[in-house]
Amino acid sequence: MLENKYPHLFAPLQIRGVTLKNRLEYAPTVVLKCNADGTMSQDMLDFMEWQAKTGAGWVTVGDTPVTHDDTSHWLCEMNVCSDDCIHGMSALVEAARRNGAELSCELAYAGRGNRAPKDGSPTAIVSAERPLDPEDNVRTMTREDMDWIRDAYVDCAVRCQHAGFRMVMLHCAHNNFLAQWLSPDSNVRKDEYGGTPENRRKFPLEVLKAVREAVGESMVIELRVSAEEKIPGGLGFEESLEFMKHAQEYVDIMHVSQGSIFHLSARYTIPTYFREPYKPLNVEYARKIKSALHIPVAVVGMITTLEQAEEIIKSGKADIVAMAKSFMADGDIVQKSLLGKNEDIRPCTRCDLCGNANTYGTQMSCAINPRMGIAGDITPVAKEDRKNVMVIGGGPAGMMAAQTLVARGHTVSLYEKADHLGGLLVDASEVPFKQLMRDYLKWDIKTTNKCGARIHLNTEVTPELVKSENPDAVIVATGSVYITPPIKGIENALSVRDVDAKTVRTEETVIVMGGGITGLECALTLAMDRKKVTVIDQLPIDSFVMEMPIFNKADLMDQLREYGVSLVGSMKIDKIEDGVYATDLNTGKEAHFEAKSVVNALGVKPEQALGLELLKTYGSENVIMVGDCTARGGNYFRANHEAYDAAMRI
Repeated sequence: MLENKYPHLFAPLQIRGVTLKNRLEYAPTVVLKCNADGTMSQDMLDFMEWQAKTGAGWVTVGDTPVTHDDTSHWLCEMNVCSDDCIHGMSALVEAARRNGAELSCELAYAGRGNRAPKDGSPTAIVSAERPLDPEDNVRTMTREDMDWIRDAYVDCAVRCQHAGFRMVMLHCAHNNFLAQWLSPDSNVRKDEYGGTPENRRKFPLEVLKAVREAVGESMVIELRVSAEEKIPGGLGFEESLEFMKHAQEYVDIMHVSQGSIFHLSARYTIPTYFREPYKPLNVEYARKIKSALHIPVAVVGMITTLEQAEEIIKSGKADIVAMAKSFMADGDIVQKSLLGKNEDIRPCTRCDLCGNANTYGTQMSCAINPRMGIAGDITPVAKEDRKNVMVIGGGPAGMMAAQTLVARGHTVSLYEKADHLGGLLVDASEVPFKQLMRDYLKWDIKTTNKCGARIHLNTEVTPELVKSENPDAVIVATGSVYITPPIKGIENALSVRDVDAKTVRTEETVIVMGGGITGLECALTLAMDRKKVTVIDQLPIDSFVMEMPIFNKADLMDQLREYGVSLVGSMKIDKIEDGVYATDLNTGKEAHFEAKSVVNALGVKPEQALGLELLKTYGSENVIMVGDCTARGGNYFRANHEAYDAAMRI
């Protein structure tokens, strides 16, 4: 039997007769895997089985609305608002418990973040003077509205209890509905529920008291709070702590986060890769809160390893550690850590492509872990079905294909024309704030090299080589190449890959051509080096980095403003000479933007000639193209997922 390397983290915790096997919580996330009406689906049950198998003591289903109608946050969230849903809810509890975890759910209501009712009636919010958008059709909540929503929290908590949940979380953080009452930014009411801190915390405490009275003494209640909102005029720490002191009379765990999801401070709620990569965000808040409360304190935010979690609990700064993205990146993080295989843990890059579920209402998935939500290991194919497979390209798609094919039992040869693996991900990770991506790339290359595939570097594949090797199947992952558009003087522009890698130096004034992720990250890096930078693109500014998840984009755009980067949109670049000559696409007027250096970050195009030729020669049953070579403007999410799916089909 293995010795417990993390004795504080893996100490059991008993609350109200519920025994939690350890102090590790799978933090609530927006999953969106139920049916459109919120009823239980097989996808959600499978996902829960995977979550429970991670080794966390309990899993919290994120953002579960207490009103499930056309104003709810998103479709496909779990419906806990009807007795008809109890059967499916109970099945989810059993899926978790059967695989070693307790189950909780985060009861929430968006309030001013709700979608507008389809009938055109105004949305009832805490204070109509504080809508998210001046154009929003809103009204201030009446006492009748408040009673209705309080009863909705109670009704849903009791229904969870009837379905077998032993725990429930109430969301009072990030300026969600209950937190909107607390915050002086969102609550400017003139009645007894507005004004002073005592008044602003009245209604949230009414809800907590009502829920506790309804569920009795046998159910564990966790309360999620923002230690502070980090917005001008928002909820500060001392006032938040005072609320917690009152709230602890009704709840059993205080779950500490920070920020407001409706403001730029969301970058602290959902930390981006621009934040310091390995520094937990909320531990000092938790330490102060723990010293002031008599109930256990949980902490969340940029905690990425079990070593960090153990130290937090050992040092007495918190009683519980909650993580999510580290589990998503590698569902085996607990087992690998216990076995001392920390170097084998796939690190999260904080790309937040999983967070697109928050933005577009798509179901959650992970850019670097296509097996997130799939319980169990890859099952090898039967011996008689094993094949010799050629993988062409050593970027993220090629590496994922090789790893997956070998795990399935195939014999794999990977060919890469460069002298190293990584493809354009090497270039993408050069900028200084991409440490997490550099760590993932290092992991990916190391894992590929030791997976069992034969690696051939410095080898450009030709149709003749494919014919001579005579593989049973081919996966083409040749990626993309940088665009050099027919612009007069383009030969005088510097390549963005060279600028990011610092193999060339720019002058003090720089124009970056291209408003995509690569261009804006390059611009930010140059501005951090005290260069005067202008970004020019034919897209309107509002369409810059549209492919970037919303919280990362907001953080990036804010830093560009902070460092004084000028953004110029709707301009067609005509000539590079003493800067850039461009034509305004709206007015037709020509403008000259002076600069000593010009950087070409105008994007990439698919490297697909070989793949198309092989498809024509051998057919789609034998040749599969994946990743960037199939379409312009790909990303490593699509590269990894397409490669994984292709490898699973062979």
